[in-house]
Amino acid sequence: MGYRTTKNTAGRNIINVVATAMFIFAGGIAQAQTVAGSVTAVSGNVTVGRAGATSPATYGEKVDVGDRLTTGPNGSVTVTLTDGSQMELEQSSTLTLNENTLTPSGQRQSTRVTLLTGLLHSLVQVTPGTPPNYEVHTPNAVASARGTSYDVDHETGVNNNKYPNCKEFTHVSVYQGTVEVSNPTNPSSPPVDVKPGQKVTVPCGAAPLFGAAGGIGAAGGIAAGVLGALGAGGIAVGVIGGTGGFGGGGSSPTPTPHPITFGQ
Repeated sequence: MGYRTTKNTAGRNIINVVATAMFIFAGGIAQAQTVAGSVTAVSGNVTVGRAGATSPATYGEKVDVGDRLTTGPNGSVTVTLTDGSQMELEQSSTLTLNENTLTPSGQRQSTRVTLLTGLLHSLVQVTPGTPPNYEVHTPNAVASARGTSYDVDHETGVNNNKYPNCKEFTHVSVYQGTVEVSNPTNPSSPPVDVKPGQKVTVPCGAAPLFGAAGGIGAAGGIAAGVLGALGAGGIAVGVIGGTGGFGGGGSSPTPTPHPITFGQ
């Protein structure tokens, strides 16, 4: 009798372990499949990576938290998030959607994406009375906003004679609103507020640098020009599209906004 009791107890324990594992596994799937938005425009070669599998992106396709979007040399994709904000990923870029949560009223509570390489245009719905809650992360910068239009461009393997030991740069250009930019790899450097018409560049682990490090192309893309002669921790104010480099001011006080609009 004692043997049968021990055997039955062991059997129940095994069932409990299996049930718990299935619950955890199901919870993980549910979390990974949280819908963050949908594809509202796609061109060229664009793929969606999900749960270890990769497939071509299609118009109208749902985009989940945890998905990775990758565009080819001639590809681009626009994702409209559940709060109405839009993200346009340009060619040769890779983006992971890490978080997208809403308040009970349907406003954005927190959105976080990671731009591993390339150029991302963001058109962010305003959430008044809240701290910045839309974040674009790159390997060496964080650009946070509560509602604005701005570009983030991350590039690696580039050379600049002013930073001979640096081959990684993040550029943030603001069209509307204010974007807070910081370098998480340099905690001693305070964040800076980038306002409409301004551009900031983050070289490697240095502090964010204001100024015109190049121009804005016709489509809103960032051209990474010469960074200027300031030291790694210096700050000088300039504007996007300027001709004077760092601190020289610009010939155009505000850039031409990228053409994406809400409701596309």
